Amino acid sequence: MPASAAVSIRRRAIAALAANRSPGFHFPGYFLGLEWPRIGTDNLEETMPDGPHCRSADGTIALSAFSVMLDTALATAPRLKIKRGVRQATVHLHAQFTGRPLRGALSARARLESFSTGGAVREAQSSATIHAAGKPVCHAMGSFVVLPPPAGVKLAPLPWQRKSGAARRMLDEADFDAREAATIAACDAALERTNGRASFIEHFWGVLPRATPGGARCQVRIGPQHGNRVGHVQGGLLLGLAAVTAQAAAPRHPRLSAISAWFISPGQGSLLNIRSERFHEGRSFAGIRTEIRNADGIRVLEVVSHHAA
Repeated sequence: MPASAAVSIRRRAIAALAANRSPGFHFPGYFLGLEWPRIGTDNLEETMPDGPHCRSADGTIALSAFSVMLDTALATAPRLKIKRGVRQATVHLHAQFTGRPLRGALSARARLESFSTGGAVREAQSSATIHAAGKPVCHAMGSFVVLPPPAGVKLAPLPWQRKSGAARRMLDEADFDAREAATIAACDAALERTNGRASFIEHFWGVLPRATPGGARCQVRIGPQHGNRVGHVQGGLLLGLAAVTAQAAAPRHPRLSAISAWFISPGQGSLLNIRSERFHEGRSFAGIRTEIRNADGIRVLEVVSHHAA
């Protein structure tokens, strides 16, 4: 990686930490530069810039970064109709890819479709189309529920819900708290390890699966760079970790065609164990089942994905 790119990525991480000192969003979103240029009554647009901070080794947008953007766009749509600042959890996501490469700046057009009725918990259902460099790359749907925040956690409105943006200034590293120092240490370590096989973001978020007979495995040590607003692993990032591991389990079918994920419990603790297994491998398509568990064995995510040759 050119030295100028490494300097830019490190500055971006510090700026994201500064922004994250104002409660309301999360470090992954700030780091990726997610913004909402248009907010409507039941629909919105969200954008994410391209750059070396979010690319895979092949130059396309990393699936982990793409998935954070996708989840955030889908989750923002219900927030147009619910109380500001509440905690919202992802229940299910489905994404169908068009086959175009994830190359260039991303934009999402998301819409609130409906709220469920008659159940114990009201689910919000939203849809989105994601474009890369102006071309549609993914059509997606998601469902979300409002949950109380963990004990002792006070949530604030998201950036676009505030009357004025929080002032953003570069932090002095001497003023970092323990979580901020750990995030920059992870950033520095990822920059040192970046090579032609794995990019910065893959090292930074630990998206480094290895193939196994019949599938793939990935173990991710959870750090503050993975966290959402309540300190759990951000939901879209969980989806991205599963998607990349599933891809490693289907080497003869490298194109992700579709993925469905069911969110069961929060990603938390010291690490995530991700396991992908092939349940079908044909001439044109492969089917992969993936699960993510916390270090204590608690199931976090169940995923089924379809991969094309």
